[in-house]
Amino acid sequence: MKFAILTDTHFVPPGRKIYGLDPAERLAAAVEKINATHPDIAFVIVTGDLAHWGEDAAYGQLATVLGRLNAPSILMMGNHDRRELFGRHFPGVERDAAGFVQCVRVFEAATIVTLDTLNEAAPNHEGLLCEARLAFLEQALRSAPADRPLLLFQHHPPFDTGLRYMDTIRLANPEAEWEVIARTRKPDYLFMGHLHRPIAGAWRGIPFHIQRALAHQVAFDLDAEGYIPGSHEPPDYSHVTVSDDRIVIHQCSFLYDGPTFSLQDQAALNRA
Repeated sequence: MKFAILTDTHFVPPGRKIYGLDPAERLAAAVEKINATHPDIAFVIVTGDLAHWGEDAAYGQLATVLGRLNAPSILMMGNHDRRELFGRHFPGVERDAAGFVQCVRVFEAATIVTLDTLNEAAPNHEGLLCEARLAFLEQALRSAPADRPLLLFQHHPPFDTGLRYMDTIRLANPEAEWEVIARTRKPDYLFMGHLHRPIAGAWRGIPFHIQRALAHQVAFDLDAEGYIPGSHEPPDYSHVTVSDDRIVIHQCSFLYDGPTFSLQDQAALNRA
C-alpha cells in the first residue's frame, strides 16, 4: 500500500496570505505533483491544522483545492481547526460516536487509526485526549487485525522534541495515551504534524515521523524561548510505502524547479 502525507495547510480565506505565503497556491502545487507522480496511492492524509483561524471561507477554499486530488483524502483536526465550521464543508468525513473527527480504516496492507487531539477549550494550542477519545483509541487498538501493521496518526506529539516553545503546546496528557497503548497494543508507526518540521525518531519503542508543514515552517532552533522561530523553508509531502517487511517514507519536495541529472554523467560532475 502506498499513500501520501501532508500536514499544517493553514488555509485562510481567498485573497489573503499568511506570513507572506498563499497556502492555496502551495497545496495546489502539491496536489498537481501528487496526481502526476503517484497515480497508485490509496489516499492522501492531511494531519491537521487545515485552516489557520478555523474560518468558514478558509475551509471552503480548502475543499475546492482538495477536490482536485485524484486519490481520496483523510482529514484530521489540529489545534487551529474548528469542528463545526470544518463539518459544513466536509460533511462526509468520518467521526466517532461522540462527534470527534477520528476513525479506523482497515486496508489489506495496514490498519489506519486517526485521532482527534483538538482541544477547542484550551487557552493555548496544546492538544488533549479526553476520556471519550482515549476509549476510542483503546477500542481501535484492541480490534485492529493482528496480521498487518497498525499506523497511528495524531496532530499533537505526546513528547518533547527540543523545540522549546512547541514543546509547551504538545499533547497535554501523554501518559494517559501511553497507558492505553501499554495495556493494548503498540502501533507499528506513529505519524504526526503540528511542529512544522521534519523530525523522526522513536517514542517508547514506537518509531515516529513528524511531517514538515505545507505552509510556513518552524525554524531549526533549539534555544529560542517565549516565541516560535519561523522560516520560509520549502515544504514537502511524504510518500509512504507499506509492504510485508518494511515501511519506507520518502520526503518529497514539490516546489523545486531546478535540473535533474545523472550522477554518473562526467559532464555534469565537472560542470562549473
